[in-house]
This record gives sequence, structure tokens and C-alpha cells, in this order.
Amino acid sequence: MLKKRKYQIILAAFAVIGIAALVWLQVKPADGKFYKVKKGNLEVIVTSKGEVKGDKYTEINLPAALCNQELRVYQLKFMDVILEGKAVKKGDYIAKLDESQFATMMRDIMQQKEKMDADLRNAVLDSTVTLSGKREAVSNAKLDLEYLKIDLDQSKYESEAYQRKTRVSYQKAENEIGKLRRDYLLERNRLKIQVGRSKSKVTEFQDKINKYMEALASTTIKAPEDGIVMFAKDWMGKTYGKDSEINIWNPLVATLPDMSVAISETYIREIDISKVQLNDSVRITIDALPDKVFFGKVIKIATIGEDHKDFDMKAFKVVVRFEKSDKDMKPGMTVNNDIIVTSYKDKLLVPLKAVFSKSGKQIVYMKQGGSIKEQEIQLVAENEQYGVVENVIREGDVVLLYQPEKFKVEVEKVASK
Repeated sequence: MLKKRKYQIILAAFAVIGIAALVWLQVKPADGKFYKVKKGNLEVIVTSKGEVKGDKYTEINLPAALCNQELRVYQLKFMDVILEGKAVKKGDYIAKLDESQFATMMRDIMQQKEKMDADLRNAVLDSTVTLSGKREAVSNAKLDLEYLKIDLDQSKYESEAYQRKTRVSYQKAENEIGKLRRDYLLERNRLKIQVGRSKSKVTEFQDKINKYMEALASTTIKAPEDGIVMFAKDWMGKTYGKDSEINIWNPLVATLPDMSVAISETYIREIDISKVQLNDSVRITIDALPDKVFFGKVIKIATIGEDHKDFDMKAFKVVVRFEKSDKDMKPGMTVNNDIIVTSYKDKLLVPLKAVFSKSGKQIVYMKQGGSIKEQEIQLVAENEQYGVVENVIREGDVVLLYQPEKFKVEVEKVASK
């Protein structure tokens, strides 16, 4: 009897140990699968790549002579450019544009002008000869009239019939002079208009030639003042360089930035732009200056999105001004902007790995003693790693960083969004 009771006690002990082991195995997985909730600070950040520029700068645009649409040259190719970032003095060489289009068109205009010059000379010569003949005809007619006047005066001693005949001849001669004078005036006016048109055409061609010559002389771009050259970008966002093309409607060739006040120019995706506000704080690092951290504020947000080569959706231009410039900071350096859109201090934080979605609700799995409890929560804010949670969880609570098997029913992990 005693021996039997002893066996019963041993079996009961094994059963208790087995149950305890089973519960322990269900509750405690491998190490690193729990997180003890604690308070901390959280920043919601929008990150972006940007480029260092000067807040103020001098623009180097295409000369006005190249942007004259009358010349019918709308796209120009860079034949040569200096190295970007080079310090230049006023008047120094910046770039050379292709002048072949201007030269070809100017030759065509010069050939047309030569033909028009010849036409003008012929018109002037014809005018001179024709009008000279007209004037001579009028002079001869005047002499004839003088002779007829003498005949008319002498006819008073002649018969009545002869007097009538001389009066008719004299009258006819007067009419002929009037006709010749009218013809002369009409021809003079006609020839004057013809010569005037030729002269106007020649002048027009000469003006065009002068404009082409001015354009040719303007294909060499020079610095308007001292500074560091930063080339502008084309509509694809590519920096101008040798063989790039620039059009006359977007004439900015380069800038000479003033680095005493620096900015970071960046683009934000349209899905994030609503989070960014003016005066948001920005933490800035520069790839070329890895040991330094800068700070700044958002000072400008574009109101219209635009296509950008680095995004598959519309992007908005955002400008961040550095609080302080730095002597090692150069225009064109690549920067990393952490725009702090929201900041929480001393709040309960849970890792997003511990947050799951179930029936549209956010839940965590809390370890309480030897059991697991499913707890609904609401994240107030989150960044890439943590979320802020209030009320339902206390500091020191333990949450699971994995989904227990028995809860795996139509559950979707939030962190995997």
C-alpha cells in the first residue's frame, strides 16, 4: 500500500513538471523575442537627399543675343565647359556653345543680301535712266511749245484759217506737256517705291546679319563676377556639361553661389509632402563631411509637383536653410536631410515588430506571468522602428516580438506594411 502511494506521488510530480514544461515552452520562445516597454523619445522623420547651394547667387544666363527668336535657333549644344566647382574671376571663361547653326544661317542671309544688293543697284540704275528720258521728253516738248508760240504770235498777220490751225497746234502741244509731266511724276513715284522696297529689304538682311554676328560673338560664356561655378540642370535634372543641350526658354547656364548663407535643395515625394511644414527642424549630414552634423529649417515648399528623374511619382521641391554655414561646405555637395515633422518626448514606445493588425485593429501580445494576452492598442505616431502608445500599456510591460501560433488566424503584421 505504501509502495503504491509512493508511485502515485512520483507520477503526479512528473505530471506537474510536464505541464509546467509545456506552459513554459508555449510562453517563452527563443531569446530576443520579448521587449520590455519603456519610455523614450521618438521623432517622425521624412528623409531625402539634397544638394548644398548658396541662398543667394548670381545667375549666368544665355546672352540675350542668343535668345532672339528671330534667329530661329532654339537649342544650343555645349561644346566645352570648365570643371564644375572651379573658382573664377570676373570675365573668366565658363563655357563655349556650338556656333555652327548661327554661322550656317548667317551665310544664307548674306547670299540673299548679295542678290538684293544687285537688285537695288539695278533698280536705282533703271530709275535714273527712265526718269532721265522722261525729263528729256518734257524739255523737248517745252521747246516745241516755244516754237508753236512764235507761230501763234506771227499768225495774226495770216488768214483766219491759219490762225485757227496754229492755236489748235499750240493747245495740243500744251496738253502733251501736261501729259508728259504727269507720266514723269507717276513713273518717279513708282520707281521710288520700288527702290525703297529694295533698300528696306537690304537693310532688313543687314540687320539680321548683324544679329547673327552678335550671336556668334556671344557663344563664349564668361563669368559676370567672381565666384564658384555651379552649372544648372536641364529639364531631366541632369547637370549641364560637354555635349549637353540648352534651350533658349530655359536660359540658366550656371550660378555663382554666395556660401555665406547655405541651403539644401531637395525633393520630397508627393505622398510625404503633406507631412512637411514650413519651419520644420532638419538634421543634415553631408557625405563629404561625415564627422559633422548640421541643423536647419524648412524655408520653402513648392506648391506644384513636378516630374523628377529620381522618383516614379510627382515630387515637390523643398528648400532647407542651414543655421550656420561652414568653411568646408562646398556648393554641389550631397546632403542627407532628416526633416523632423513630429517629435515626442518621454513617451511609451513599442517596436513596430511587436504590433500586428487584426480586423482593422492594432494589437500587441503581452506576456503576463505564464500566459499571453492579446491587447488592442492605438499608435499615436510611429517612425521606421518604434511607435508611440498611450494608456493601455504601462512602462515595464513585456510584449512579444513575434506572433504566437495560437493567435495566427487571419492576422497581418503591421510592421510589414
